[in-house]
Parts: sequence; C-alpha cells; structure tokens
Amino acid sequence: MAKVKIVPIGRNGEFQWQIMCPGCGYTHALSPKIHHFNNDLDNPTFSPSLLQNWNPAEVCHSYVFDGKIKFLDDCYHELNGKTVELPEIE
Repeated sequence: MAKVKIVPIGRNGEFQWQIMCPGCGYTHALSPKIHHFNNDLDNPTFSPSLLQNWNPAEVCHSYVFDGKIKFLDDCYHELNGKTVELPEIE
C-alpha cells in the first residue's frame, strides 16, 4: 500500500489524490489544479497547504511533506500543532 491514492473523477482523465487524515479519521482530497505533488506515493509532499472542512468548528489545516502530515494550530482535533507519519491508504 501507499500513502497516496489516485482516484479518477471524470471521463476526461481527471483525477484527484487522496490521503488518509489521522486527525479526522477519513480521507482528504487534493486537486492537481491546486496542489503540486512530488509524485512519490510513499513519501509524498504536496504544496500549498491543505485546508479541509470549511466549517469553522471542524477545520483541518495541514502540510504534507516527506510522508508526514503537519497539522496547524487551527485544526479542531487533538493532533493540532503536531507532526505525524501519514498513514497508508487502501
């Protein structure tokens, strides 16, 4: 298994990348239209930061680099401010 999953989202060859967020407990999607990816499925780096859950009470804001996920202080969950290994995704 890898830490990034490539998921087709349309008929025109469009896709998104997905990662499993250990803070939220579910996947987050990254768009090639917005994010740059180093193409390493085992030790991914994405930029810019990933902002999920636009509801202010459930914001998840992070950076993914070298196979790790760094949660920023505005995250709602217990991993805010921490850097952990990005889990593998099925």
